[in-house]
Amino acid sequence: MTDPFEALSADDAPAIMPRAAFVENLRRRIERELAPAITDSGTTGAADDAGYLFYFTLPAHDRDQAARFYGELFGWDLRASENGFHVEGVYPPMGLATSGSATVEVWIEVRDIDEAVARVRSLGGEAAEPVHYDSGWNASCRDDQGVAFNLIVPNPDYRQGQARSTKAGELFYWSLPAPDPERSKQFYHELLGWEYGDPGDAGGLHVANKLPDGGLGGGREGTNADLFFRVADLDAAMAKVTALGGSAEPAGEGPEGRHAMCTDDQGTPFGLSEPAEL
Repeated sequence: MTDPFEALSADDAPAIMPRAAFVENLRRRIERELAPAITDSGTTGAADDAGYLFYFTLPAHDRDQAARFYGELFGWDLRASENGFHVEGVYPPMGLATSGSATVEVWIEVRDIDEAVARVRSLGGEAAEPVHYDSGWNASCRDDQGVAFNLIVPNPDYRQGQARSTKAGELFYWSLPAPDPERSKQFYHELLGWEYGDPGDAGGLHVANKLPDGGLGGGREGTNADLFFRVADLDAAMAKVTALGGSAEPAGEGPEGRHAMCTDDQGTPFGLSEPAEL
């Protein structure tokens, strides 16, 4: 039987063709409605992952230097790709990017790229026209306060199927800047369906209904996400960062554990977290 979506590209297809993005989104939505429901373990590949962090990258201006730094620090298993490295066996999936932005980038999953782009714009943000890559339909965006993020409707082949874990070297927490927390809270609730717990002592807002753990950095200036990676011993990890040519700020402590902001040996910021319960 001929695939009805492929038939739209045939010679005898209707004279008025729908947008490619519409066809792709329709296919994805049908596939996702037929997909199995999310498991309690948080395994990816759920029927509705809208609003979840799908992928993120750290910039790697010099790919070999970045591979040495993070390989030594976290023991990451790095697979070379056209644009850098993919980190194998971690949740959520991530990479080191040698092209594109010079800052941390995040991709948040949505069900319909056209609807999501229109929603960003209606909420006062900015959104580029969707572009199709092997990974799926992508759109670069900024919220109504200039914070950068990407939206994605991923191709099923790019789902990693990696379950949550608590091993060192994986993402512990991520957050987007929220210069005006109330505006940010409303923007992402309307766009992604985020629900929030009680504000933290510093005004941060934890996203209570999505995985992996993340939130909004209340009152924090900036335009790009913060990433904190889990370590078993914060002091030892901070010492290793400096030994590898990076830098580490003094550690702080909160209910979730001890944390420290660092930079790698190419100036990229990232965080370390020693959870209260590893």
